[in-house]
Amino acid sequence: MTAKATTGVGSSIVVNDYMNVMLDLSTASSANLTVKIQGSYQDSLTPPTFSSAASGTNRWFYVASYDLSDPTSIVVGNTGYSASGTDIVKGILVNTNGLVWLNCQVTARSAGNITIYAMVYTNQ
Repeated sequence: MTAKATTGVGSSIVVNDYMNVMLDLSTASSANLTVKIQGSYQDSLTPPTFSSAASGTNRWFYVASYDLSDPTSIVVGNTGYSASGTDIVKGILVNTNGLVWLNCQVTARSAGNITIYAMVYTNQ
C-alpha cells in the first residue's frame, strides 16, 4: 500500500513460504488513522475477502505483532497501530505462525496517508 489516503484494505500477499514477515509502516500529512494487520490460514489460490466481514466462509482475523521499537510488548491485532495527527514510522514483526495470507486494513481515517511495505525472508 502506497500513500493510501482512504479506509480499506491493501493487496493480499502469500506468506506461508516465509519464516519472517516484517512491515515498514509510515504515515504522512499529519495522519489520523489506525492500521490493523489481517491474516488467514485459508489454504487456497484465492485469498479471503479481507474487505468483508470475517465469517465461516470468509476466514480471516486480526494478527498480533511486535513494534520493533519495543519488542517486549505485543500489539494486539484488534487494536493495531494508530497515528493521531503526528506521523509515525514503525518497524513491525508480524506473528505469522502458519499464516497463508496477509493484508493490512486502514480504519478510522480522517487525515493523512499511510505507506506499508512488506519484507519476507526465510533466514537461509
